[in-house]
Amino acid sequence: MTADNAFILIVDDDDVMRATLSYSLVQAGYHTEQASCADEAIQKLALQPWVVLLDMGMPPNKHTPDEGLKVLDAVQALQLPTKVVVLTGQDADKTAYLAIKHGAFDFLQKPVDETALLQAVRRAALFYQQSQRLESQENIQQLQVSVALGDGVKQVRNQAEEKIVRKVLQQTYFNVHETARRLGLKRENVYYLIKKYHIERPETVESH
Repeated sequence: MTADNAFILIVDDDDVMRATLSYSLVQAGYHTEQASCADEAIQKLALQPWVVLLDMGMPPNKHTPDEGLKVLDAVQALQLPTKVVVLTGQDADKTAYLAIKHGAFDFLQKPVDETALLQAVRRAALFYQQSQRLESQENIQQLQVSVALGDGVKQVRNQAEEKIVRKVLQQTYFNVHETARRLGLKRENVYYLIKKYHIERPETVESH
């Protein structure tokens, strides 16, 4: 499997955004399919896309992540090997964090940089390829490789989670209350994440 036959599903209600993303991916050697809403995207999951580029805010709930979460939950419910890279716009930090918790593989913030887009898709497609190779393995070997692959996906998600938490802590000058508000978490959850990722308050940061 190479980029020449990798299949990417682009889900966004913005026609121009879909066309722009599709153009960049086609130029890089990927095949693309498009969906303009959550219901259409869920139907097209039957086509077994390698990667889904998913806008989280779409009608009829454009100003909430609900439609994007519907697609993420469908991928999980169908137990697909598809990797989902979410696109966040409004309330980006909270939306990205929520998406990771619903099984997203990675996230990109709008406006999407083409280099970052191709890097994220390439990494997600690589994990998809690895999961597909398992189908040709013997059961014992498949179990061993599957566990290793699962650990790899978990590591990527942890990296994404840590990236969000570190960024917001920096933006809020390590204000845990404000960080919790922006991420939609309780303060004790933020303290847990600080400990989990060994995040230390910079000496130059003063209390705000």
